[in-house]
Amino acid sequence: MKGITEYERLISIRIMQEDAENIYSLLKTEQDSVFGMEIIPYYALFVQSCQEYIGENLLTESIVKDLKDIRNHIKIYANSFGKSQKRVATVDDMQDRDFKEQLKFEFLKNTDIHLNLGMYWTEERIIIGNTQQIADFLSVESMFDPKLKEKNYQMGYHIGSFVASIREGLADSLHPPMIERNYKSIAINYYCDVNTNKILKRNKIFLKDQTKEVNLFYLHLLCNMNFVKYILRPLFQDGNIWIFRIEYIVSYYTLRAFERLKNYCENNKDITVENEKIYDILKRGELLFTTKLRNCMMHYNLENAGVISIENIDKPFYGIIENCFNGKSYKEYLIELHGLSDMIINFLNSQFDFSDVKIRKL
Repeated sequence: MKGITEYERLISIRIMQEDAENIYSLLKTEQDSVFGMEIIPYYALFVQSCQEYIGENLLTESIVKDLKDIRNHIKIYANSFGKSQKRVATVDDMQDRDFKEQLKFEFLKNTDIHLNLGMYWTEERIIIGNTQQIADFLSVESMFDPKLKEKNYQMGYHIGSFVASIREGLADSLHPPMIERNYKSIAINYYCDVNTNKILKRNKIFLKDQTKEVNLFYLHLLCNMNFVKYILRPLFQDGNIWIFRIEYIVSYYTLRAFERLKNYCENNKDITVENEKIYDILKRGELLFTTKLRNCMMHYNLENAGVISIENIDKPFYGIIENCFNGKSYKEYLIELHGLSDMIINFLNSQFDFSDVKIRKL
């Protein structure tokens, strides 16, 4: 047991080092502002998980609080759907007021001519983010706050400094891993702005028979999933452990969001959704998300987690998948996870009609 515990500790540190190298490689190459905003929750996850494993906060109290709030956004829609619905509506109202106030003449504020939701797209017409979601997880009360630029700069500076410190500190004891990238640098060049107050009346994007809150809820989930599949995953070679864990985490909490929505609809009559399709997704997800594996995906401490064995330690991801799934290989599991991600994305895409969206270049 003493030998296994030492292996568990060393693998925990090695995974932390691999994550630091992956993030460092992105910090060096990615300059796109939309990418920078979308990736912050996963950087925050790394920083906070490292500090929890180390057992102390190495950053200032205010930065630590902000990072915790941002990290928690990853699982925010896994709360009860009633809470998620209120959260989505609150952010929409805040953004609505924020942009309405920018109109120069008072009489225009009652005309609903302002645009309060910006959507970010790839050249292939895939939506990968939106301004309301970004404002939510960055706790932005006003997009026009003059202090916002400095706050974001400080956040980026502290994250970068932390990653560099962890990377350099671990390199003294462990040889840094090679990070294989498919390509460097990505640009998110397209957008579309809409007014959510008019969406159900004049815009074909959202479902007409669904509330604005459910439409926005689905949109945020889709943006999360698409960002991982179409922006983050292609940057690295398939099988990259950090990307795998992010896809796992995002897919898992999307499933929990579906589960909360389904439960809400079963107990309330104000919202109706396609329960059968959601049930099929949940059923498939049950096969992939075991408690033992899930506990070590967002945290680095593998000691006494029961996921490491001597016989599998040299396999991809240190044999953790083989130990949790009766010998199933990491590659087999990765294919199944990608399949589940596609199933979720296909369902969410079916809730919208993006065919007439007129995207413009940023």
